[in-house]
Amino acid sequence: MNIDCLPFSSLPFSKIFNSYIQSETILNPFFETDPFNAAEVQKFLQSFNFGGDRNDTVSWLTDFHSGFNTPTETTESIKKLESTDSLVVVTGQQCTIYGGPLFTAYKIITAINTAREWQEKLNRPVVPVFWIADEDHDFEEAAQIAIQSRDQSVKLEYEDGKEFGRRVAEIEFSDEIMRVREDLKSQIYETDFSEALWSILDTAYKPGNTFGKAFGQLVLDLFGKHGLILAGSNTIISKELAADTMAASVSGYQSQYDALSTQSEKLKNAGFKNQVYLNQSNLFFIDENQERKKIQVKENQWIVPESDISWTSEELADTIVDTPEKFSPNVFLRPVLQDKLLPVASYVAGPGEVAYYAQMKTFYHHFDMKMPIITPRYSATLVESGIERIIQKLPFSIPDYTKRIEDLESEFIDQTDTPDVEKIFGMWQNQVKNDSKDRVKQISDIDPTLKKSAEKSISIFFNELDRLKGKVYKSLKESEETQINRIEKIKVNLFPNRNLQEREIAFIYFMNKYGVDLWDKILEELKNEKPDCHKIIYL
Repeated sequence: MNIDCLPFSSLPFSKIFNSYIQSETILNPFFETDPFNAAEVQKFLQSFNFGGDRNDTVSWLTDFHSGFNTPTETTESIKKLESTDSLVVVTGQQCTIYGGPLFTAYKIITAINTAREWQEKLNRPVVPVFWIADEDHDFEEAAQIAIQSRDQSVKLEYEDGKEFGRRVAEIEFSDEIMRVREDLKSQIYETDFSEALWSILDTAYKPGNTFGKAFGQLVLDLFGKHGLILAGSNTIISKELAADTMAASVSGYQSQYDALSTQSEKLKNAGFKNQVYLNQSNLFFIDENQERKKIQVKENQWIVPESDISWTSEELADTIVDTPEKFSPNVFLRPVLQDKLLPVASYVAGPGEVAYYAQMKTFYHHFDMKMPIITPRYSATLVESGIERIIQKLPFSIPDYTKRIEDLESEFIDQTDTPDVEKIFGMWQNQVKNDSKDRVKQISDIDPTLKKSAEKSISIFFNELDRLKGKVYKSLKESEETQINRIEKIKVNLFPNRNLQEREIAFIYFMNKYGVDLWDKILEELKNEKPDCHKIIYL
């Protein structure tokens, strides 16, 4: 397994993410710590102070795992959090069918390796945590899975249970999951590893289990051996522990909104786009149908749209304390709750998360907290041996394959030892244009009424030349059919749907081909790698 490194600037990553990776000083006002500055990281970790109750944290996490088949290593990690100097490296993702895209695995691997590195350097307990975003209600995102099948990207979807606004983690699988299972099995090749993979998947993804329980169990089955802990806010205990923070988001909403607005405006003035739209309310309400509805606020009056539910700020804060299970945090408040419940020294973030954390630095201060170190996750493209072989036979670099397939094909034809078609037809057209001027004049002198007919004949001739040029290109393409097919195969494997592989293809697809222990091997290969470039991993 060899690893190459590509700069993020050569691939479709955002401006702010590229600036963050390069530690540009323009972003200093938006983050507490530069993750690539060893001195800053050391200073932050040494001064870190957890304001929560560790006994509450351990009790909550122990209860959270009661519904899972929890490995011993995870239980031992939870016990480490009893220590007053223990730290957490946390990452997270919405629960998705069959584990979701590759970047989910990369996030977890980054958290595990970062925790190990810091534990060794600091000589203090540091544990990895995977926060299941179990209050999200984006069913469409959670219910899809994409794989490579016969050199094309294929999406499969779980279609039952699209209750509008329901938190996805709570939705139980019906027999529809068995239909998705069979569709998935029909699309991927049977390998020596398929039986072991399906043994893991069938334990979790089965009728009667929920999205949240299935996703969490899969993560534990694959990464629990490395001491990974699961966490989430959609439990009675976590809501009770978070009640005061949610209530504080109400009583201090105006100053918190101003902090987000000011930081977001500064980010915009610095030349970056805001990742998340701002709202004065950072809370959702869970109604009697278990639908998650955005709460809106105007002039100290809080309302749930399309209902007769409303509160004053004081009433809402009291209601949250009395019935915290009826409320849910948004994308800004969720990290704050997370850091209130856990001694979070670092959050492992994807490019989009880095962008919205940039809006949050002063928001944290309103809860008497500092933003943790935002560590970018590993970003990678897996290159199979068959793809590696044909890459070497073509004149393109890996970033070139982000281009349209039509452009790559044309560039390939232009770079091969074939006649210069554009030059041939360009000279031909110029010769005809120059000669035609005299001919049109001669015909016009004979009969002025025939001038337009002569010009039309020339136009028809040029159209025919264009058609002929197209046929010549087609002929050349057909003669290079093998290479053209290789270009298409490489592109669909490295950049399916014109997107990064890590954002599209399910991580279980590669487990089926390379073994259920693939991520253990990649974790080991990446242990000394920094997430400062896009990794090309040759399998």
